[in-house]
This record gives sequence, C-alpha cells and structure tokens, in this order.
Amino acid sequence: MISLNSIGSLVSLLKNSDPQSAKALIKLLSVDVLKSLDDDKYLLQTQDKTLTAQSQKKLQVGERYFAKYTQTKQETPILSNLIKVPKLLSQLKELHSTPMLYNEKTLKELLLQKDPVGNFKETLLDTLAKTTSKEQFHTTSLLLLSLHQGVFTLPFVFYHSLGFLQIKKRYNKKEKKSFLDFYAFFEHLGAISGVISQEIIRINVGYKEIKEFLEEKSNELSYPLDINVITPISPLYDITQNNSLLDITT
Repeated sequence: MISLNSIGSLVSLLKNSDPQSAKALIKLLSVDVLKSLDDDKYLLQTQDKTLTAQSQKKLQVGERYFAKYTQTKQETPILSNLIKVPKLLSQLKELHSTPMLYNEKTLKELLLQKDPVGNFKETLLDTLAKTTSKEQFHTTSLLLLSLHQGVFTLPFVFYHSLGFLQIKKRYNKKEKKSFLDFYAFFEHLGAISGVISQEIIRINVGYKEIKEFLEEKSNELSYPLDINVITPISPLYDITQNNSLLDITT
C-alpha cells in the first residue's frame, strides 16, 4: 500500500521551482476578466494594471485565468494556452492566520505522520470551533467537505505564493496496486496533476515550458518522473454552487 509520505518527492520538486526562475522562462500572466468586448477581445485586470487583449478561446466574465501573453508592436496583446484558476484558491486566502496554511517543512512533517488525514481533520475541527470569522468558517467547512469526498486538500505557501495540493488514494483491483492521484495549483506554475505509484511519478502540466523547467529541476530526485503536457487539468475538488455551506453575504 503506497503511503502519503511518498508525495514528499513531489513537494521537493515543487519547492525547487522558485517563482522568479519560472516566470522568467514561462512568462505566465494571471488575469481577471472584467468585461467581454467585440472581436474576441476582453477587458482584463492584472496585478498592476488594466488592459485589453484578444483571447484564442472564449472567456467567462468574473473568472480568473493563467495564460501565455504575447504582444508585437502596434498589435493587440494575445492570450493563449489559458487555464482557469480554481475558485478554491482565492477562498484559501482566508486561512492566513490559522495553522492550516502549510509551508514546505510543515507539509512534509504532516505527510510523514502516522495518520496525516486524521490529524488534519482534527486541526480543521479545532479551527472551526474557535474561529470568529464567517469567511474562515466557510473555508474550513469546504476543506472538511473535501475530506468527506475522499480528497485531501492541503493549502500552503511557497516563496510567499499561495497554492494548494490535493491527494486522493485509489486502488486498482485488476493490477492489485495502490495509487495516489494528485492535483496542485501554484501562482507561478499554474495547474499540475498526475499519479504517484510505487515505481514512478507521472505529472501533467499545461505548458511545454513548464515541462522543460520541471525536468531540469528533477535531476536531484531519486524518484523517476514522467512529465507530459495535457489540457485541461482539473482539480480533484473545487468550489461549486452545490457545495457552498454558508452564505456569508449578510
């Protein structure tokens, strides 16, 4: 039976992928879609400015995306290879003052424990009982619902960048083998998913530049890796209209 601590190699790989190096190579841009314009153009909000750009696919107003950004002189900027940012990511910002926001060290420590899922659940319940914030109550409840659905969702901060890791155990009766399905989202790498077995880690990424970048960073790992470019990449669990547990608008 494959254990959760086997995901430590993946955590090490992601930790080595520092945002400055990644952004210089991949040139990803995070955008909020403010308004749909004519000719496949959109009004977008980036971290520091508002701009108009053309998209190679239809975007949803109010959603956030990661995209490759290209521009030539006297032409409208173009967004390509778009990946929707999970709604759960923005919700996790409410956990900034709780013990549930992990870093590389505390995440590895949790995964090495005898019962990481049980201990994490206890932390969630303790936070739920003590919080005076409706926003934190809502986010904590979502993480408990994720556990109830068999998905271990772990919020973390790497290099001051918010992200989360999701893990789900799976057993293949035909092969008589255990696997760990995983999904991770980073503000500098976008979405990553894959499967961990006893023999290999198979990773799916959204961009060929990320594949090449991670392959460079994987040389120091003893665990074999197989990295492929695949889209779309979807979370194992995300916020939907059907799992909103608490109305915090009042």
